[in-house]
Amino acid sequence: MDQSKNILYPFSAFAEKYDAWYDSEEGRILYENEKKCLELLIKDCEKVLEIGVGTGRFSVLANQAIGVDIAFPPLKIAKNRGIFVIQARAERLPFKDKTFECIMFIVTLSFVEDLVKALLEAKRVLKKNGKIIICEVFKESELGKLYEEKKKKRHPFYSYATFYSFTEFKKILENCGLKINNIYGTLVNYPCKPPNLESPLKLSLENPYFNKLPGFVCLEVIP
Repeated sequence: MDQSKNILYPFSAFAEKYDAWYDSEEGRILYENEKKCLELLIKDCEKVLEIGVGTGRFSVLANQAIGVDIAFPPLKIAKNRGIFVIQARAERLPFKDKTFECIMFIVTLSFVEDLVKALLEAKRVLKKNGKIIICEVFKESELGKLYEEKKKKRHPFYSYATFYSFTEFKKILENCGLKINNIYGTLVNYPCKPPNLESPLKLSLENPYFNKLPGFVCLEVIP
């Protein structure tokens, strides 16, 4: 079984279980915080392409959304949420150049087979003056450290992930001709403390370590 099929397995096999977590006591609070962070960056987007849409929990925040994913079972759930879905790979998008004004990856790029190809494909289908929104868990955050531990213990999802430091990721973006325009973060104390409702933090690129990197970081990226 090749690596892409390995990555595909958990997202296909556990789609319903994954989606149900968002309705759990803990999941509802974390999801609410993540939504508030993302909404700051998509509020001016009329139409959004989400790459790695999963079950559509974040695409529903957009006025109009198209969702792409390699796994079919979560796409069925996203479709039931009113998302127009297409089964496709992040590294090979079935769209013409300069199609979308707003593209987002929500904790997706840690799981793609080829990060650089996925970013370059997103850049290809991005309209002039468009933006790419990337929300990720970076490995120096407390949540990132937890996910790294889960990866070592062969967690059904995180064992297939590659987590990056913020500095590594920023360099990869720059090598793809992309730069960070805005940064917001949430889940500041999670998982060290139980989750609670938070307001998103505006982070500054002048301080690349942000004193304490939040668990969920949203980047607004432009060419």
